[in-house]
Amino acid sequence: MIQSSSFSAVPTASEAWRRRTFFRRGLRAGDLVIILLVVVCVERLCHVTGREDIGTGVVPALVMRALLIAAVAVTWGMLLTKADVYRDRVLGHGATEYKRVVWATVLEFAGFSILGYMVGVRLPTSYLVAALAISIVALLAWHWAARRRLIRLSAAGRLAQPAYVVGSTGAVASAIAELARQPGLGLQIRGAFISDEGPLGERPDLPVPIIGGVGSLQDTVESSDGIAVVVAEDSGLTSAMIRRLSQSLGAEGRLIMLPPLLQIASSRLWMRSARGLSAIEIQQPRADVAHSLVKRATDIIASSLLIVLLLPVWLIVPPLIWMQDRGPILFRQTRIGLDGKPFQIWKFRSMRINADAELAGLLREQNRTDSPLFKVDNDPRITRVGAFLRRTSIDELPQLFNVLAGSMSLVGPRPQVAKEVALYDDEAARRLLSKPGITGLWQVSGRSSLTWEEAIRLDLFYVDNWTPGLDLWILLRTVKAVLLLDGSA
Repeated sequence: MIQSSSFSAVPTASEAWRRRTFFRRGLRAGDLVIILLVVVCVERLCHVTGREDIGTGVVPALVMRALLIAAVAVTWGMLLTKADVYRDRVLGHGATEYKRVVWATVLEFAGFSILGYMVGVRLPTSYLVAALAISIVALLAWHWAARRRLIRLSAAGRLAQPAYVVGSTGAVASAIAELARQPGLGLQIRGAFISDEGPLGERPDLPVPIIGGVGSLQDTVESSDGIAVVVAEDSGLTSAMIRRLSQSLGAEGRLIMLPPLLQIASSRLWMRSARGLSAIEIQQPRADVAHSLVKRATDIIASSLLIVLLLPVWLIVPPLIWMQDRGPILFRQTRIGLDGKPFQIWKFRSMRINADAELAGLLREQNRTDSPLFKVDNDPRITRVGAFLRRTSIDELPQLFNVLAGSMSLVGPRPQVAKEVALYDDEAARRLLSKPGITGLWQVSGRSSLTWEEAIRLDLFYVDNWTPGLDLWILLRTVKAVLLLDGSA
């Protein structure tokens, strides 16, 4: 976790590096144990069942078995190392780390199958497939547990690497907030070096002290070991200064660049290098027809299944709503959808009758009339039954019929009322380029605890970087958020 507490809250840079090295070695050792267990179990199973054919010509069978186990373990470990799963830039980074573990494992089994066939080592295909599946599950479970441990240790300061952020005051503040969402980085922000004018020391607009200007950064790097430097926008650093910083940081240090590409998914970024020139090419977002068809088909199938499976909810909830005040069961409201077109959204009613008429007065009381998000804190209009429906997100279920009708999708930016959309600037208006959804990226990233600006940022990231894989990830996170009652969407 990114921290910005006192200097004594974290270990020294060298100590943090040693601890992270020890952690990486422990992770590697765990991988080796899993690999050996899988290989030995498969070999023993084949031997016991008499389905082992490892060749007993020149090399004795026992020696061949030992060589086989050692070769698989060594090459598997080498593939995991080659995939960078033990390096800071991958370790603890969730999906990136998991994908590399899977690919290394698949390559190992593919290589073993091909090489084994060439040298006369043949094992049953069914055993190999089962071993592949077990290996992937076991390694992913181990890396998931290790990642959770890494995040906890980083949050406690035990693995946090001292870091400094350089850039303009505004860019530094934004960078610290952005880095706080990346706990796997394991950084503890110790201070900032700013490129614009301003007093040194503690500042109310920054969570860390300002150490100095950009010109004094090099001296700090040269007098410190094992620190990280995060370069934000408007840093004023030239390419020569960045090269010098990189050289001065040494093997234990890290140089992290935060260019103005934070809202672009890595899948759209392509590194180009030719004759000493390095460049980043940004692939333009495209509305792939095949992906769009998959998304619509998924919406229709999933919403239809959920409507049927949730039949008990349709039978139990309406009487509860009606009995509390004899009012309507459903709440209907006009929202703005794809391309700015209005549509009728449906919800189970969670507020008292005529709640809309009270909204303006409540917003005035809380001085929120100019907010783009017309949401009342501790809303007194919510009924007791409605509070439960909101806490469990059951009030959103009638929107499955909106999804089935095509006005909404399972995943997308939340649809808003016309008054809220009228306050959009040009950037926020890009939310309307995607069909609205029951759940979205900001709902699974903090839900109602996020600010308006943070919610917009996440929705725009979704609009610009949508893929079927991202939808699946959001749906899985939605299930987790609902089960944990993590706020109300």
